[in-house]
Amino acid sequence: MAKAAYWRQEASGAIRCELCPHACLMAEGRQGICNARINKGREMALPFYGLVSSMGLDPIEKKPLFHFLPGSDVFSVGFVGCNMRCPFCQNWHISQEIPEQLERFSPESLVKAALRSGAPSIAYTYSEPTVHFEFVLASMLAARSAGLRNVLVTNGCLEARPARELLGRCDAANVDLKTWSEETYRKSLGGERASVLEFIRIATSLCHVEATTLVVPGLSDSTEGMEGISGFLAGLSRDLPLHLSAYHPDWKYDTPSTRQASLETLEGIARQRLNFVYLGNVQGPGADTLCPRCGTTAIVRRGYRVESRALAAAGGRGSCSSCGQDLHIIV
Repeated sequence: MAKAAYWRQEASGAIRCELCPHACLMAEGRQGICNARINKGREMALPFYGLVSSMGLDPIEKKPLFHFLPGSDVFSVGFVGCNMRCPFCQNWHISQEIPEQLERFSPESLVKAALRSGAPSIAYTYSEPTVHFEFVLASMLAARSAGLRNVLVTNGCLEARPARELLGRCDAANVDLKTWSEETYRKSLGGERASVLEFIRIATSLCHVEATTLVVPGLSDSTEGMEGISGFLAGLSRDLPLHLSAYHPDWKYDTPSTRQASLETLEGIARQRLNFVYLGNVQGPGADTLCPRCGTTAIVRRGYRVESRALAAAGGRGSCSSCGQDLHIIV
């Protein structure tokens, strides 16, 4: 069993987890909120180390990442557990429950599977990967050694020290910024907005970053909230891509699906501050990449079909072939 990181013993015999802002205090035999870490003999144990719930080859756009290796495939791997409790979770069957069928991998065997797929990158995704910090970090190190790029898809609910350690091995990350409301984060979703904002700040200094907001009616669809989200991201970089995805009912939530008109209203607000705003889970041209200088459509996306129309590539970067504007795309 791998050695757990980011925890300490308390005088009471309990142990305190220091991985995420929940700082779970676990008595003997008890597990943390994420279900992935447990007190066993006054030490932190990792009962799900290397256990994989799902694995497959995805378009990189599905993560979603639109400015990182566009049109490529990514080898995607998921685990179990999560340190948040979003009632509309679309992966609740692995984030909130433990499936019967799990397959154990070592970091090395996982990387070998990724290499066999032929994809240039490996994504840690589906459920919340950061609660498996030790396995993901070891896998990232092995992937880097094998010439693969690392992609992290996360809720960003992690303390700063482990965040820096993990993101330092990342090439790209998509981070959920679920709502601008601190109260909603804490009471409805079981997270901490402050830690997510700090995670995004750290990520932008260490790797390529894109953000996603799932627009849930009555929870994350206010114009004031979008002003807050887009303003925060623009304060880091106007070129940081923001994905606004339509919600659909799932798990414990039966609120009707997001209306496209609502997404388009929020898109207009975000575009006042950000150069790249995309709409997800809806029909239409909302996924195209437009040059912020001349308006040329550089990349057309229809579903997961990607067509580069005016994208010039040089030195691993993508620019507008019409006017030369840097589109902040890694190619």
